[in-house]
Amino acid sequence: MMAKSITRKAANSLMIGESILNLISLPLGLVSFGMSFVLLTVVKELPTEQITEEGAEAVEQLQQIYDPATAVVFLCLFFLALSAARIVRGFRLRENKGEGFFRLSAAQAAAFLVCGLLPLLLGYTTTSTLIVSVISAMALIAGRIFAVVRDHRVRTIIPNVLAVVGIGYCAIDLVFMCGLLFLVSVFALMAIVFSRISFSVLRKIVVKTHAAEIVFGLLLLIVTFSMLLTFFEPNMGNFKDALWYCFAIVTTIGFGDLTAVTDFGRVLSVILGAYGIIVVALITSIIVNFYGEMKASPETDSGDAAGENEQDQTV
Repeated sequence: MMAKSITRKAANSLMIGESILNLISLPLGLVSFGMSFVLLTVVKELPTEQITEEGAEAVEQLQQIYDPATAVVFLCLFFLALSAARIVRGFRLRENKGEGFFRLSAAQAAAFLVCGLLPLLLGYTTTSTLIVSVISAMALIAGRIFAVVRDHRVRTIIPNVLAVVGIGYCAIDLVFMCGLLFLVSVFALMAIVFSRISFSVLRKIVVKTHAAEIVFGLLLLIVTFSMLLTFFEPNMGNFKDALWYCFAIVTTIGFGDLTAVTDFGRVLSVILGAYGIIVVALITSIIVNFYGEMKASPETDSGDAAGENEQDQTV
């Protein structure tokens, strides 16, 4: 029992460490994506003969803000965070998923480490960014191939083949690749969060509270009221504005940028707001009941194993 307790504590510590690394990679990934987009598209591909005097000043300001040296630093930190998260994940799931999964995670971590160091060695050039894109794409594709080799079922093969095609398409440009790697960090973090949720307990609570029907009714009201407001409210000239207004009403945020000025629109707003309050109370009740039942249920080793062995469906 002591050995199992130590193993469980170590696994939880690794899970927390992986979550922190993925959280760190999120802002770094966004900055890298933005800088890569500006440097590789806006600044670089703008025709010189079409730049006016004001446009030249704007481009110069962009070059000062998004200089290649700063972009290299953020890109390096982003890949280092990804590399560390991969190796921690490999150690965390080594016992459940096997030695092959650990070696794959270590290889991906090494590939991301190389991607982080290459811009420092070669500079932020077209060649270096292409090499980084290709290496990171190959690391992700290797994971999809490993998943197909391990599981030959059609439901595993088809999404992984589609993922390989998407990764290969993103490999042609660092902008696309940075965006894809940012999504990888998001999905990895979500996988950790949802792996700790007992979906059987959650499903039981949703069925008891009729939450699915109530939420579906809310979505139907939002779409229907948005269409009605588009036609009857002068402040909302299109469906997107009406949908944005309904979202603000339901969430009780009330941005204030759009308001209903007709009596009909105000009546719809009152109905939607009241229904939104019911849904918010329902969601709160589901969360409280879920954690209450999880706390009351006895902790078993099988439950811990199920939590640890989350689906490896992230790219």
